[in-house]
Amino acid sequence: MSQYIIKFVVLILVLVSNLSLASLGPKRLLLTTQEWPPYQTYSSDTIAGLAVTRLKCVLRQLEQPYQLTMTSWENAQLKVQSSEQHGFFVAEQTTLRDKYAVFSKPLINHHWYWYFSNSLSDTTLNESNKKQWKVSAKFGTNKWFHLHNSEYDVIKKPRNVKSLLDMLMHNEVDAVLVDELAMQVELKKKGMLASGFRSKEVATKPLGVYFKKDFINKYPDFLNEFNQSISDCSQ
Repeated sequence: MSQYIIKFVVLILVLVSNLSLASLGPKRLLLTTQEWPPYQTYSSDTIAGLAVTRLKCVLRQLEQPYQLTMTSWENAQLKVQSSEQHGFFVAEQTTLRDKYAVFSKPLINHHWYWYFSNSLSDTTLNESNKKQWKVSAKFGTNKWFHLHNSEYDVIKKPRNVKSLLDMLMHNEVDAVLVDELAMQVELKKKGMLASGFRSKEVATKPLGVYFKKDFINKYPDFLNEFNQSISDCSQ
């Protein structure tokens, strides 16, 4: 008889545990993103990539149903601001985004690199000569705003890394500020080697998920559990 009681108690504990996990978040978590190989890719109706793999691991641990959608980067952020989506990924933390959303623990890191035009004989870019250089970055990203705020001569509003590489190849810019892995993906598509352009590392930046503040207020335990699962999925 005691064995039946023990089994019953274990069953109750399992059910309570599952209910506890389920109550952490919504019936379906709505997250939006941009196409940004190799972090987020879209092919054959499937969203994949380095960041997506890590994110799916986290949500699987939380037993959290979810829906991922892909759009432009500007639209992804607007959909969270307007509460059409619960969050967007992967992103760098900025003061502007912090006004309406909460940044998770870093999901993955990425590296900012300068890639220089081959028409340049000198690639020494510094504070004293930066206004003499024509530079660019992907429009709407933290890199693009960083260049503007730092008073570089930023030209055009390229929407993807392919456009940045084309600008560099046609000597329309002196340098582009871009994610290292994303540039390597585009170079590979063109059958080019990363060594085909001189480059220089600028910084390493953490990338995470931004959740709308209203969402965090509604599900106050969700972010702590989400962050803990990031640690588990990073091992």
